[in-house]
Amino acid sequence: MLDIRYEDEALLVVNKPPGILVHPTTKEDYGTLSYEIQKYYAARGWQLSLHPVSRLDRQTSGLVVFAKFPEIQGALIKQGMRKEYLALVNGVLPHEHGIIDMPIARKPGSIIERKISLEGKPCKTEYCVISTHVANDATPLSLVRCRLYTRRTHQIRVHLASIGCPIWHDNLYGKIPGPPLRHGLHAYKLGF
Repeated sequence: MLDIRYEDEALLVVNKPPGILVHPTTKEDYGTLSYEIQKYYAARGWQLSLHPVSRLDRQTSGLVVFAKFPEIQGALIKQGMRKEYLALVNGVLPHEHGIIDMPIARKPGSIIERKISLEGKPCKTEYCVISTHVANDATPLSLVRCRLYTRRTHQIRVHLASIGCPIWHDNLYGKIPGPPLRHGLHAYKLGF
């Protein structure tokens, strides 16, 4: 069942739960967000193809935008989108508010993992600490709002890990393993 947050004649915005892929892969076709949207269109008799404007990692929850027509998709991608996330991170950030402006590149030998690198593409993330807590096991946790100024794979995850505050239960960039299908990152706000 799709959790539709906004729909008009040109756009569909859905709230993706953690643990599912946005797009099908060679190994997984059914159960993806794209598959559910295709079923939604078919149930209404619409002959629409999929035109994703944004995407999220499997473990990340939150808002994902699909355009109903390729012209809309192209215009939104060209224009860019304001994206904001809520992140639960391990540790206490060095400042209440800051900008992480460090280039990100693919980690050698990996098709998935990224790293901070001078040879990478420019990358900028703004953060603002909302609150800090101590977990039951005495681990300090911070709730942080993040705004993306660039769109790079794993941008928030890499940037926050680079300053010693990885996303809670991030099994790729974090220090404390968590469930395989969920980490502490949620895309909560979009604008264009």
